[in-house]
Amino acid sequence: MTRLERKRRTPDEARRLLLDATLGLLARLGPDAFGLKDVAREAGVSHALVTHYFGTFDALIEAAFADYTTRARGALLARVSARAANDPGAWVAEAATQLADPVYGRLALWAMLSGRAEQADFFPRREQGLARVADAIVVTLAGGSREPAREEVEFAILLMLSATMGYSAAGRALWGSLGREPTAARDAWFREQLSQVIAGLTERPTGKDAGNRARRSSQSRKRSATPRGSAAPKSEGPLATRRGRVRTR
Repeated sequence: MTRLERKRRTPDEARRLLLDATLGLLARLGPDAFGLKDVAREAGVSHALVTHYFGTFDALIEAAFADYTTRARGALLARVSARAANDPGAWVAEAATQLADPVYGRLALWAMLSGRAEQADFFPRREQGLARVADAIVVTLAGGSREPAREEVEFAILLMLSATMGYSAAGRALWGSLGREPTAARDAWFREQLSQVIAGLTERPTGKDAGNRARRSSQSRKRSATPRGSAAPKSEGPLATRRGRVRTR
């Protein structure tokens, strides 16, 4: 839109118009390729209106990021509620679709390069949106054949997002480094393999399998508790010798 609109809007309507204009620009350009005046021109409003509602360009970009993430999270929660009990792979498909969106990639890159992602008041830390996703998954799977612990759900979410984000950013280069041509079929294969891993993480074994898993977890914790580089504790039992051998009688 190039002509300024003289139209009365509520504050919510004005913010929505400006956020949509910003997200529209982000679909075509990186955050470093436009500014507040470009947003005003895209929305067909004055530059003063943009600064009135958002103040600075960084504040506008963060608001757009929060808006995009909130809507994406809503779509993911709807998918979890509808299909997670039978198809954990749906989480992977939804996350892969969202992370493949250039808008998300540009917003995430802005957050990392600007240092905003490391600050304590960045909106994901304030809103704790992933905690809501974890809550929804736990509730959906409760009482069914899959009933994972909360920690397992959180690890599955972290793994899913980290893997899909990394693949979205570097998948083509990684396939090339493996001597393979990146294709849509290989993208689908990657998502399928990842969905199987996620499904495995969200299955709580029972009976003998549960006992074996608990023992492996306990052994892992004991290894982690031993400082790196320190010697293993010597046996002090009555059959131990200086060399740790068992003395026979």
